[in-house]
Amino acid sequence: MSTFYKLIGILLILGGLPLFWTPIPVGLIMIAVGLSLIIANSNTARGVVRRQRERHHGFNDWLLKAEKVIPHPFARILRRTDAPPRA
Repeated sequence: MSTFYKLIGILLILGGLPLFWTPIPVGLIMIAVGLSLIIANSNTARGVVRRQRERHHGFNDWLLKAEKVIPHPFARILRRTDAPPRA
């Protein structure tokens, strides 16, 4: 079942990429939900996202914004990868 969720997550990310630049942030929501599905089902993905959030502050800021607009269960999953506060 986790493979199914990972596949749905990948499809949501791929579908959200072209919609990212539209005036209504549908692409942002689709990408964040897809990423949440992958993170929820993969320890490796959680570690990769956490490291990327620590390295790339813009990516971290983008995910922090996404956590505010996506449904609560998905936002909770994204929060599991939060980077430590910047010094």
